[in-house]
Amino acid sequence: MSGLWRHGDFLKLWGGETVSQFGAQITVLALPLTAIITLRATPEQLGVLTAMQFAPVLLITLFAGVWLDGHRKRPALTVANVGRAALLGLIPLLYLADLLSMPLLYAIAFLTGLLTAVFDVAYVVYLPSLVPKDQLVPANARLEATYSIASIGGPGVGGLLVQWLSAPISILANAVTYLVAALSVAAIRHREPPPAPPADRPSTWAEIKEGVASTLRDARLRPLLLGSAWFNLFEQVILTLYLLYGVRELHLSTSLLGVILGIGSVGALAGSIVADRAGRVLGVGRALVWSMIVSSAALGLVPAATGSPLVAGAVMTAGLFVYGLALAVFNVHSLSLRGVLVPPELLGRVTATYRFFVFGTIPLGGLLGGALGGLLGVRAAMAAAVAVLVAGSVAFAFSRIRSADEVFGTKEASCSVD
Repeated sequence: MSGLWRHGDFLKLWGGETVSQFGAQITVLALPLTAIITLRATPEQLGVLTAMQFAPVLLITLFAGVWLDGHRKRPALTVANVGRAALLGLIPLLYLADLLSMPLLYAIAFLTGLLTAVFDVAYVVYLPSLVPKDQLVPANARLEATYSIASIGGPGVGGLLVQWLSAPISILANAVTYLVAALSVAAIRHREPPPAPPADRPSTWAEIKEGVASTLRDARLRPLLLGSAWFNLFEQVILTLYLLYGVRELHLSTSLLGVILGIGSVGALAGSIVADRAGRVLGVGRALVWSMIVSSAALGLVPAATGSPLVAGAVMTAGLFVYGLALAVFNVHSLSLRGVLVPPELLGRVTATYRFFVFGTIPLGGLLGGALGGLLGVRAAMAAAVAVLVAGSVAFAFSRIRSADEVFGTKEASCSVD
């Protein structure tokens, strides 16, 4: 069996995603810094910005899943990348024209999030049609490694670009990377099998209902969905506020923040590398449980960071390193478990259902983080979120997720790594 390194179409998909994720990580830093530094945003406004980025998950994801089950996925990936490039390119143009404002930033974040919501469902659904089942875990591990590598270099470059060029101008780099990714996906030669004809398919609402029912009635998917939704809700409180905390309370420079995020993301790369072995040694269920507990506890070091920039930066880096490592292990096995459990004809709808509930909590977490930051103070709000995260991860440990090992056997020995 040839490995993924010889799978030309997978390498094109992987390569395009690597480039675009590198650019996206620049925007992860530069977009909120545009609000914080350029537009002097309040905690509440940062919460709204986060909500605008992720609100499309609630509005379109379920419909996207149904639509994608009836259409080829590759064109959707290409169009979403081109659209995101055009939208993000508007930010530096508006800034140079002295027209950039928080309402316009909200609108661009929302429309970009809309395309990202479609892209993310299409990407997850497209992969199992591109690689064999026995290569799905290694493929997801490589993609998770891509996100990790991008997270290492992207924020560091982003921090330097923000310092040299300003936050709005640095976002132009992400627009270019999305265009590169669109060309890479368009070059894939693999042709998907034709979807079922429209006449053979039930109504959209019936298909949405089927996707929700299929997800919620499975004893392993249900706790995975609920635990992940809980985690994302309170994780986002921290992710909404930690840059504000670093800039205004710890007085860290943008370049240092980029370096902290980059070094912290080395943990995510390490997690993607050890994820398959963790599944073999612990079993999929225990790997999911322990990775959620560890990532939740590690985030406690973010509000614990205080003192000089060097000391505070070191503490924050340590927390983000362990958090990233554990979260990467969780993501690899979560994606692989869903890819194996769900029949191909339902994968789009189940993926959309999963993302609707799990990522739909992110805009709520952004709004909650902004409100708590304004009410309690940024540091206290993050500390409260960590406490709730740890409690939720302990509850997750007592769910039926531990029976996930049955899907792969007692160990993931059948999932070879190339």
